Amino acid sequence: DKIMADAKNQGKSEGWLWKTRIYAELYFSDSLRNTYPNCGEVAFESFRKYESLEPSYKQLSEVASWRPLDLIYVTGFNQGRKFFDAKQWDSSYHYFVAAAYMGNIITQKDLRKTGAKLDTLSVVYAGYAAQNAKKEEEATNYYTKLIDIRANGDEYKDIYTYTLVHYANIKDAENFNKYLAISKEVYPKGDWDDYEFDFLNKAYNMQQKEEQYDKQDATGTLSARKYLLFGQMFSEIMKEEKAVLDSSKKAYYEKKSASAYIKAFEKDNTLGLAAFNAGVIYYNEYSILDDRYRANIKILQDLNSNRIVEKDPKKRLAADTKYKADIDAVKKVNQEVDKQMSEAVDMSINWLEKSFNSLNAQETKDRTTHNCLNKSVDWLANLYQYKSQKVKGKDMKAYDVFDAKYKQYDALHSKM
Repeated sequence: DKIMADAKNQGKSEGWLWKTRIYAELYFSDSLRNTYPNCGEVAFESFRKYESLEPSYKQLSEVASWRPLDLIYVTGFNQGRKFFDAKQWDSSYHYFVAAAYMGNIITQKDLRKTGAKLDTLSVVYAGYAAQNAKKEEEATNYYTKLIDIRANGDEYKDIYTYTLVHYANIKDAENFNKYLAISKEVYPKGDWDDYEFDFLNKAYNMQQKEEQYDKQDATGTLSARKYLLFGQMFSEIMKEEKAVLDSSKKAYYEKKSASAYIKAFEKDNTLGLAAFNAGVIYYNEYSILDDRYRANIKILQDLNSNRIVEKDPKKRLAADTKYKADIDAVKKVNQEVDKQMSEAVDMSINWLEKSFNSLNAQETKDRTTHNCLNKSVDWLANLYQYKSQKVKGKDMKAYDVFDAKYKQYDALHSKM
């Protein structure tokens, strides 16, 4: 210590190597480690100084036979594991950093003659400790070392997903796409579409998301799963951007969402949830239009009840003309609303019935499936009742068909 405190010795690699060797021995000894509590840090920092002055490790390989690296590695790993088991994550990470660093040199130089590309054990523990300590960037730095060598097996898959989530969180497109490609290569059956959409939602604005959908949709290569996720994405846009979307833009994204759900089901008719979501969108459109239709009926009633009959023939003609114009304007609007409502009803019935048939055919049904089925039969009952009332007294054959459908679904209320 006295020799290395002298400024003239600060640039001498031999001095830093001697300090590394001495403090590594202290660090390795259980009794001396307690006497010199900072010996591990001193050994590691001294080695880094030596390394910076002699990156070839010539003196280390000739004089020390690499022993200091092994001592720092083994002791650091054991200390890190002790704190890891005690769930003291920051302390554990601190020790694993040195162990992983030394382990990397040991494997690069193949000192253990294993031919390994990476000391995976120390790197995994360093990553886990960092992750548990909420050091997201540090954990990712270790995990990418494993991903770069294509580490595989069930025990490694979580590090791939963690890495993708991290790069999505910081909106790093280059690294996200790089490690997404490797993830698909190593785990071809993984649900990587979900992580791709996580990045899309976090990194792209509303217009960019729409452009991505249109671009990928135009290729004709989108999977059913991706169409489903795009449908969900457009639904989320409506929630997230509610404050800035006017009614026409909201309707636009609803149709965009419904279209994606429909394409998902057309690609895979076991995706009853996609058909259900499309049916719900059109059912909500029907409900909005129905409210608008009823509001216009109220306007007509108010126009009638508030009409003032003019006794003066001259004034009466002008009043009658205005009254008729007001009535006709509301009726014209309601004719268009009624047309749109009928179209929404038919679309909702179509997709809710497809959803019902698909979901009901599943042998195993979870809570979500049961909820969708119960909502489907209730809404289908409402829609067929609407259709039956529209033709009542006008087309008895159609009425009987719609009424039978209404009774069929109404009988299934709360039974799915």
